[in-house]
Amino acid sequence: MSSRSPQAVVTGLGAVSPFGRGVGPLWDGLVAGRKALRNITLFPTEGLRSPLGGEVPGYPPPAAPGDPSRAERFLADALAEALAGAGIRPGGFDPSRAALVIGTNFGGMSAAEKALSPGGAPSLAGYDFAGIAARAAAGCGLAGSVAAPSVSCASGAAALVVALELIRSGRADLAVAAGYDELSLYCLAGLSALHAVSPGDITPFDLKRAGTVFSEGAGALVVEGAESAAKRGASALCELAGGAANNDAYHLTAPEKEGRGIVRLMRAALADAGVAPEQVDGVNLHGTGTKYNDLIETKALKEVFGAHARRLVLTANKSMLGHTMGAAGAHESVAAVRSLVEGVVPPTVGITTPDPECDLDYCPAQARRVELRVMLKNSYGIGGVNASVVFKKS
Repeated sequence: MSSRSPQAVVTGLGAVSPFGRGVGPLWDGLVAGRKALRNITLFPTEGLRSPLGGEVPGYPPPAAPGDPSRAERFLADALAEALAGAGIRPGGFDPSRAALVIGTNFGGMSAAEKALSPGGAPSLAGYDFAGIAARAAAGCGLAGSVAAPSVSCASGAAALVVALELIRSGRADLAVAAGYDELSLYCLAGLSALHAVSPGDITPFDLKRAGTVFSEGAGALVVEGAESAAKRGASALCELAGGAANNDAYHLTAPEKEGRGIVRLMRAALADAGVAPEQVDGVNLHGTGTKYNDLIETKALKEVFGAHARRLVLTANKSMLGHTMGAAGAHESVAAVRSLVEGVVPPTVGITTPDPECDLDYCPAQARRVELRVMLKNSYGIGGVNASVVFKKS
């Protein structure tokens, strides 16, 4: 990716999360250090490693085969909020120059489960990634490029990397990047079998951390060329200065123990943004609460930032929100943008026994007011797929 003009800016944000519908509830919950995790009610959890999950309230399962999945409804509401926040209205932009990039792990799995249940219609139309993307684009009046990257838990951040390239290459004036996913028995059974799920709470960077807790929702960001936004009279929340995506090229499920892939990732994202490591003020971490992920992420930060790593303010939103899978990179990018705008870094909660090998400033216990100019957002996924984006204060 080239760090050439046009400059890309973020003009709108949207979210549906376990805290509720809207960016406001998401941000308020994170800053307050509240846990959004409860016992799952959507399906039976017997036999799973944990009954806990971050369930979005107010979105019942599809009533009949062919009905939109809960995931698709999350996505539609997050997109609507982001577009409204950016001041994008029908007739106010060229739809042929407006792209949509949405990332997901599992797509509309509740629709697939409904279709495959006894008496269900033999159709997976409510599940497939491409169909959901096409319907979302049509619903928003976006007639430009449509892409649906699915790169595990890096999908939401990877969507932003693709959106940025669409703006820079001149193929779009605006690109809406989003991530979405929903809890389902199918996906949680698989993740439990992989032993990725904590048998208890999620406590990133704590010595006793034992895994992650999965959640659901959608996040969306409107990315525009700065000139295009100015012509519309839109206000930029921040600059999307750079990004990168790669993979560890190591193993199907196991992480590369020294973090070489994510070291390359962060260096590439910073270089793409034209930002030196010492210019970064904070990092919104992937922070899953697994033994290996948190240790490897800490090692990689020390490798990339050197002595400056100890001056960074770090935050792990999953400690409150849980791991929203394909939505995680989008939710956490929304939080990173709000951090720049508000000058506040949400806390990492649950660190009661510090891990001597995870010894950086994870902003434990409570939010902190910090003067921020540059925030880095990292996302990693099973299979060693990675994405990182750099936000700069306008």
